[in-house]
Amino acid sequence: MDPLFVANPSEDQMEEALRLWPELAGKRIRPLLVTAFGDIFVETDDGNVWIASPVELACEPVAASVEHLERLLSDPTWAEPQLLADRALEASDQGIHRPQHQVFAIAPHPCFTGSLTAGTLMPMDLKIWHLLA
Repeated sequence: MDPLFVANPSEDQMEEALRLWPELAGKRIRPLLVTAFGDIFVETDDGNVWIASPVELACEPVAASVEHLERLLSDPTWAEPQLLADRALEASDQGIHRPQHQVFAIAPHPCFTGSLTAGTLMPMDLKIWHLLA
């Protein structure tokens, strides 16, 4: 996947961010993917795939299996809005960049403004973005 749309935080960062979601407490999980905007996809021990999303302020099942998630990600009509691809491209065009170990945080959070624009993006560590959201 294009590095513009994904992040590569440390395992410690992912673990700390995931501990903030009570919906995942008590589940055995395996991180699969972190998006540029900090969404973390995890596989649970029963095979389902969940998303912990600081942008949507939600932690919920998103796919019935890893294979199902792979099919979803290969479908541009699902993947582009999920990955906020247009916002990542807009940020890049405006010269807003982030190191691969960080994600884009949105300030103020879209729940307060009702919109997400590249002008409100800032690079941030994954665990901090999840904590703030």
